Amino acid sequence: MDFHQLIVFVVIILLVVSLYKEWINPSLSFFGTVVVLLLSGVLTPNEALMGLANQQVAVIFLLMLITAGIRSIFGGEFFLKLFSDTLAPKKFMLRMMVSVSTLSAFLNNTPIVAFMIPYVKDWADRNNHPSSKFLIPLSFATIAGGMITVIGTSTNLILLGLINEYDQKSLQYSDFIYLGMIVTLFTWIYFYFFGFNLLPSNTPRIDNVKSHIKEYIVETVVFDGSPLVGKSIADAGLRKLKDLFLVEIIRGDRLISPVSPDETLKVNDYLFFSGNTKSIFNLINEDNGLKIPKEDRVESRGQFNFTEAVIPANSDLIGTRIKDSDFRKRYNASIVALHRNGKRVSGKVGEMTLSGGDFLLLLAGENPRGTIHERNLFLISKSLKLFTKRPWWITTIGIISFALLALGITGVIPLFTACLLILLAFVLSKVLNLVEIRRHLDLNLLLILVCSLAIGVALVKSGAGDSVASFMLTYIQDFGIISIIATLFIATTLLTALITNAAAVSIMFPIAMSLSHFSGVSSTPFFIAIAFAASGDFITPIGYQTNLMVYGPGGYSFKDFFKVGLPLTIIYMITCISFISWYYGL
Repeated sequence: MDFHQLIVFVVIILLVVSLYKEWINPSLSFFGTVVVLLLSGVLTPNEALMGLANQQVAVIFLLMLITAGIRSIFGGEFFLKLFSDTLAPKKFMLRMMVSVSTLSAFLNNTPIVAFMIPYVKDWADRNNHPSSKFLIPLSFATIAGGMITVIGTSTNLILLGLINEYDQKSLQYSDFIYLGMIVTLFTWIYFYFFGFNLLPSNTPRIDNVKSHIKEYIVETVVFDGSPLVGKSIADAGLRKLKDLFLVEIIRGDRLISPVSPDETLKVNDYLFFSGNTKSIFNLINEDNGLKIPKEDRVESRGQFNFTEAVIPANSDLIGTRIKDSDFRKRYNASIVALHRNGKRVSGKVGEMTLSGGDFLLLLAGENPRGTIHERNLFLISKSLKLFTKRPWWITTIGIISFALLALGITGVIPLFTACLLILLAFVLSKVLNLVEIRRHLDLNLLLILVCSLAIGVALVKSGAGDSVASFMLTYIQDFGIISIIATLFIATTLLTALITNAAAVSIMFPIAMSLSHFSGVSSTPFFIAIAFAASGDFITPIGYQTNLMVYGPGGYSFKDFFKVGLPLTIIYMITCISFISWYYGL
């Protein structure tokens, strides 16, 4: 092993550990890895930046914008018809899974799950069923459905980008569609007959907060003769309190929320604070014009605008202390509790550092959704408002966009061209505007994708991929090509369970390419194996973005994912390996 290979192995191990431990923002982990590879001479600047000129990276971002456009055309009305209250739980689950799997074959699956979570939770609440019975199936169905086409998941597009960089035999839509449909069908069957019974019945965390509301909210009153009377909120020093947030004011029968800094305080105003309760009582003890009312009405009021949110995997908030994030100003909301890995995080909220998958319980103003960008924070408590009914020709554009995507997937026209045409149509028809386009562009994701491709280049250039492939073949080549495919598949599955699917497919691509070269077999079955394995994370919540998104809202633990996902993973592995062996005549 030479110096460059050693450097590559060390930095990739550190990358995996950093992603798993969430030491820093994932995009910074990838960026730091590439910087080390540049400084050590493994990569040249041109090689590090190759991803910026990669067509598949551009397609990923075009598809995210197209998904936003199609969602705005069809979203609300379609799902209201889908979620009838007359459905039995298992029938609802199956209908939901079939719908999202089909959509996920054509659209980016992350926005689909973000859009669906409020609808699923709302249906479950209305019909007195725990939402934890439906959110894991929602995520797993989008993962499986995304494997039906080359555009259904970013994993497939990253793989295509790597294949194009190294002039390997390109993958066709037929390499995905048959196996993708089979594993999707098996996923539906598994949950309908077996998985549903393994899913937990968890009480919504927001209900737990409401039942212990005094732990989060303190009521105060402006008494007669208080020095605060006649002062604005800002002048009274109540706008920027440490570890505290003024949630709302009740003045007679009037509710004031959100509270403007210019709002003038009056006698008998009731002020409700959230945050560190000790700090609230310290504020009162300072004799600054507030006191605890004799009649405590906190538990009986029930007017607080609680909502729930989750931190997505590529959020700018990851690695940031809450007190340094300007959270209240950015989102017009106060964090009253934070759950991680299925448990509430104790301590001062302001001192907590946010991580991907964190589940937040918020006290928000009247319209927090309007201030929230989905790529940084998914608001999931309330169903989205119904979309305004659009003219017939807008719906026609939506239908044509699906047709163009199908033509791009099948290679009738270039996929990149199809995406550009659809985006142009959305902009001209005002389905999307420039503000919405900027909002959906995720620079963190761009950095991850470009760096992932650069890491793949480093593995190939340094010979590290060849070394790993040679090591694997030493022990398994005597058992035949199917055992090689199986070993590659299992290794990729385990890797993607610990880190992101983009990183897993980038790391395993050079190894798959080397295994193909050394064994003298076409590269296609090896590439299909890592594509399906890298997306098939059903045993942990951290390996796939959609799993992270449902992790907190469903009140799940790691054990829940493992318990429900392990049988499906075994079925998925056996199905994929068997199909690849048969379809490619291995």
